[in-house]
Amino acid sequence: MFILAAKIQIGEFVFTQINDVEITKSVEDLVDTAIIKMPNKFKIRSNGENKYTEEAINPGDKVAITLSYEGKYEGIEFTGYVSKVSPKYPLEINCEDSMWLLRRKNITKAFGATTLKEILQEVVSGTEIKLSDKVPDIKIDKFIIKNANGSQVLQKLKEDFALSIYLDDNGKLYAGLEQLNNINQVAIYDLNYNLVSNDLEFKTSDEKKIKVRYTYISKDNKKKQVEVGDEDGELRTNHSSIISDEKQLKEMAEAELKKNKYDGFEGSVKSFLIPFATRGMVAEIRDNEHKNREGRYFIKKVITSYGTDGSRRTITIGNKL
Repeated sequence: MFILAAKIQIGEFVFTQINDVEITKSVEDLVDTAIIKMPNKFKIRSNGENKYTEEAINPGDKVAITLSYEGKYEGIEFTGYVSKVSPKYPLEINCEDSMWLLRRKNITKAFGATTLKEILQEVVSGTEIKLSDKVPDIKIDKFIIKNANGSQVLQKLKEDFALSIYLDDNGKLYAGLEQLNNINQVAIYDLNYNLVSNDLEFKTSDEKKIKVRYTYISKDNKKKQVEVGDEDGELRTNHSSIISDEKQLKEMAEAELKKNKYDGFEGSVKSFLIPFATRGMVAEIRDNEHKNREGRYFIKKVITSYGTDGSRRTITIGNKL
């Protein structure tokens, strides 16, 4: 028997009775988020005093969400900070991971010849956030930050270099190609056994007509452009104001094409709280009825929910590995 439980610590308070929780983690988003729905009042255990939740909880309070199946699984699913308290019914508490700290750090600095790591180090300096050791060695000719907060700088890097940038589950800042942060853990999903539902669709690479275009635009509006993929494919455009080297532009375009063009499944599966899964892991899809369709896929997004109907994970897969 699976007995589900939750423990949510917000600031100095610990809650075990809540309405709903939804946690979203993705390699495509800068910020991991959590939404907690809970009663508008709660009673303090130590003295029995009733408190209005919206008065007791404030933006900036630390948050830790733990979910468990008694005796079978227990895991800290989210850590971060309260970003907003919405006075709805039930009360809605919006949370962000430690990217919340970077939103509150303003930076002005001009870099000459530099590297991605050096810029990232400047972004996280003075905070508790450390860099992942998987950040690639990317050289940058020049980079200027003018009165921007940390998350704005990261968004600029993300767009200009087509990078996946986010805080991993160890709280370290990763920036690089999304599949290079594979954490070498596997969650197994049997299409005939351990799923609540799935909306997977199997397609061959020939069915996926895709063309990727990368364009560099200089300050004087001069352009360099590369294209890879199917001439008649769905066009996916990307722009950079930093990378002018055509070889590097082509490498970025080919990486984008490879990520989207393969024989295999697209879509998502919905499971229970176990098997555990987080973005960056591998989803091994098994199907006894169609052995030729089995394979391993990069997990790019996980939404974990908890509430009166139980706990579920919705896993969105990316490219085939």
